Amino acid sequence: MNQMESDKRRVVTTHKQLEELVLDITQHDLNHQMQHLIAEYKQTGDESLLIDAEYLRSEFENWWDEETSQFVPPAAGL
Repeated sequence: MNQMESDKRRVVTTHKQLEELVLDITQHDLNHQMQHLIAEYKQTGDESLLIDAEYLRSEFENWWDEETSQFVPPAAGL
């Protein structure tokens, strides 16, 4: 592993840090998927891609807690 790769690594030592890491990855992945779907929609005009992007956006909004500015997975509300 080179220095740049080790600088990007996040060491997780607590359950809370693990939860934060998973949420960060989920947030990044949702955003990436939405951007990809919208780009594909613009290229093809396929409405199903836009619908899928809108669905992901609604999931994103369901997970976002405005009060704390953090993502809260649905299971956390149970």
